[in-house]
Amino acid sequence: MEPEQLAERVARLEAQVAWLLSRQQAAAPGPQAQVAVPKPVPPLPSRVAGPAALRKEISPVVWIAGAAASIFLFGAVFFFRWAIERGWVGAELRFVLGLLVGGAITAFAAKLLLGDSRHLGVALLLAGLGTLQFTFRAGAVEYHFYALPLGLVATALVTLLAGALASRGRSGGALTVALVSGLAAPLVFSQGGHHEVALALYLAVLMASALAVPYLVRDGGAWAGVRWTALIGVWLLLLPACSEVLKADAPLLGLLLVLHLILAGLWAWLPGTEEVPGTATVLWLVASILATSYGWLLWRRLGLAAEAFALPVIAAAALNLVLVPPLRRRMESRRADWGLLALAAGHLALAVPVALAWRWVGPLWGIFALGLAGASLKAEDSAFSEEARALRWLAAALALIATLRWAFHGFDGFFAHGGPTPFLNAAFAEGALASAAWWMLTRRGGSLGGIAFLALELTANVTLALEAARLVQWSQGPTNPGHGPSRAASITMTLVWALSGAWQWMRGLGQQAAARRALMTGGYAWMGVASFKLIASDLDHADTPLRALAFLGVGGIGMAAAILANRRRAGTSS
Repeated sequence: MEPEQLAERVARLEAQVAWLLSRQQAAAPGPQAQVAVPKPVPPLPSRVAGPAALRKEISPVVWIAGAAASIFLFGAVFFFRWAIERGWVGAELRFVLGLLVGGAITAFAAKLLLGDSRHLGVALLLAGLGTLQFTFRAGAVEYHFYALPLGLVATALVTLLAGALASRGRSGGALTVALVSGLAAPLVFSQGGHHEVALALYLAVLMASALAVPYLVRDGGAWAGVRWTALIGVWLLLLPACSEVLKADAPLLGLLLVLHLILAGLWAWLPGTEEVPGTATVLWLVASILATSYGWLLWRRLGLAAEAFALPVIAAAALNLVLVPPLRRRMESRRADWGLLALAAGHLALAVPVALAWRWVGPLWGIFALGLAGASLKAEDSAFSEEARALRWLAAALALIATLRWAFHGFDGFFAHGGPTPFLNAAFAEGALASAAWWMLTRRGGSLGGIAFLALELTANVTLALEAARLVQWSQGPTNPGHGPSRAASITMTLVWALSGAWQWMRGLGQQAAARRALMTGGYAWMGVASFKLIASDLDHADTPLRALAFLGVGGIGMAAAILANRRRAGTSS
């Protein structure tokens, strides 16, 4: 026997002897020799908050300070307006007071940011920058101390100082506040007129200046709030600029739009920083889709041929394909591949209907949504859950857009004589592709899965029923000159819904709890819709053979479903 095994056995025997002696002492009435028994160790708390958890917690003081800062801004605006109405202080004094109060609050916020109270400093920085911004505007618009562009320049300089403060304090929250202030400045100083090029140039300078902060600190990959604020804020302001720009300014604004796409890519991927950025793929997808959409607005402003817009769309697809290898190195994985490939495929597919017929844009949106849904499943299988979740929501947004286009524009002249061939038309393609995208989004469950299931039920059943009705009406020839469905086509829709409901009900019997409940509920709903439509609409003024056909069809579907379900239940029980 090995020495280690022998020592282990001796230790076990000693422990057993000590336990027997303790039992004997507990049973004996007289005093016995005391045996040392180890004291029980108190149980540890089930959850101990570590330093990281404590750092992530935000004190209620910060929330109160943030609310108070917002209230202070409104109070400052109302006070100045009241002071103007009462004539208590002159314009010069009001302007100086605004500078002093805003500067003091900003200086105190800077002290807190560089100290140990960053969250509180960010909340107060909002009040300071807002007070200075309204003061600069009042000096230009209400007091006429200087020209309006000088006020905007002063606000931009203060915003740049706030960005430098965010860099010094390595604070993403401070940079977010600085961005919000810079993005609000054009709205505050706006006086109407066509200044789209100047606005785009100002936003480009603002984004480039703010972008310097994560590169200076070599950080920022986790600053999701900053990066989403930069992307959404800039492109929201660019939307009215691209839609209202003068034709003479449209080419220059188009070049600035390309510059903004480059800046958006730098904000999404942050090349040169040490930290790998999160949600980079989704940020780039949103920027690419918005750039393509805004480019179409400028294309229309220039009065160019719609078919020629396929060229910049193909260029955008090529750009996404070229980005795959460098971004694979940047992300240190293949987590961005599926999103970029789906985006490239979507742009390539979009170029075809743009060059041929615009009515096929809806189906291409469906293909785009389907591609992103598939990319989200691939990303999840590759263990990139964060990217997969974001891709799913983006796919859901595009599926919703495709569904809305199908709902509002897919049925124009749907049953008119001489319409498109059944199952070979844009409306059916839109509904089928949107349904396929919703189906793929149901596969991972959750709240989005439930929403996708409801959308799938509506889109798939209505699309299939309407197309079957179109087929029946098309086979009848020109006997129905009206624009609505014939009676036979209407009954066909009823039969399709009854068949769909029966199939879902039967399929739900063999599923697990959640899927069983969803499928059986959908089955009951569509069989109920079919029965109600049969009684309330289809049999109105119908002749006897048609009534017999309708009742036989719906009743036969229900009985067949019950018989098959009973056989399946008997087979599983045996």
